[in-house]
Amino acid sequence: MAPAIVYLSRFLQLSEALAGVTLLAFANGAGDVITAIVASGSKDGISYNVGALYGAGFFVLTLVVALTIMNSETKIKVEKSVIFRDIGFYILATIYIISVAFYGKITWVLSMGMLLLYGVYVGVVVIQNNLEN
Repeated sequence: MAPAIVYLSRFLQLSEALAGVTLLAFANGAGDVITAIVASGSKDGISYNVGALYGAGFFVLTLVVALTIMNSETKIKVEKSVIFRDIGFYILATIYIISVAFYGKITWVLSMGMLLLYGVYVGVVVIQNNLEN
């Protein structure tokens, strides 16, 4: 998958940051989309989907990042603004999901709100990347 993402990001002239939040996110999330579609047919499907997504996110934020840092041959430097941006949007998404849970049902308007949040996130990544370059 990595060579294909590298090729596409070069072909589309995307920065590493933008390729990470779009191409890599779409490739990584494809299985989650299929699982969500299948699980949505059952009574507990929403609980399963939310648990699986946050479980996967927690796994990546802890184990994968730690192993990447420990096994890197070169020093890895991440800007504080990138960490704050990503954690901030993760917290916003969590608050949004909790709000939807309290509402008790999901409508197409609430679904569009999730897509809008993702669009804003991608926009912030693009703006932040342009300011750094």
